[in-house]
Amino acid sequence: PHLIGGHGDHVWEEGKFANPPAKDLETWFIRGGSAGAALYTFRQPGVYAYVNHNLIEAVELGATAHFLVEGDWNDDLMKQVEAPGPIPTN
Repeated sequence: PHLIGGHGDHVWEEGKFANPPAKDLETWFIRGGSAGAALYTFRQPGVYAYVNHNLIEAVELGATAHFLVEGDWNDDLMKQVEAPGPIPTN
């Protein structure tokens, strides 16, 4: 799985909380029939998408979770040059 726009601060790839977590992972592997867990700290407001790396399933079939994070934008982390807007279609 992968959180677009974020990292797993603490990840238990095999779901075993007795094991120490891996830290600061961008992506990780959850085996079929297995379970895992991850903790995130969202540092900027926005909509974050959680997907596996099969983007066809994520986009076309809706296999995506969305997290809406509210709060004030922190320019110390990232400078927003232009406010987000609609994507031009022409």
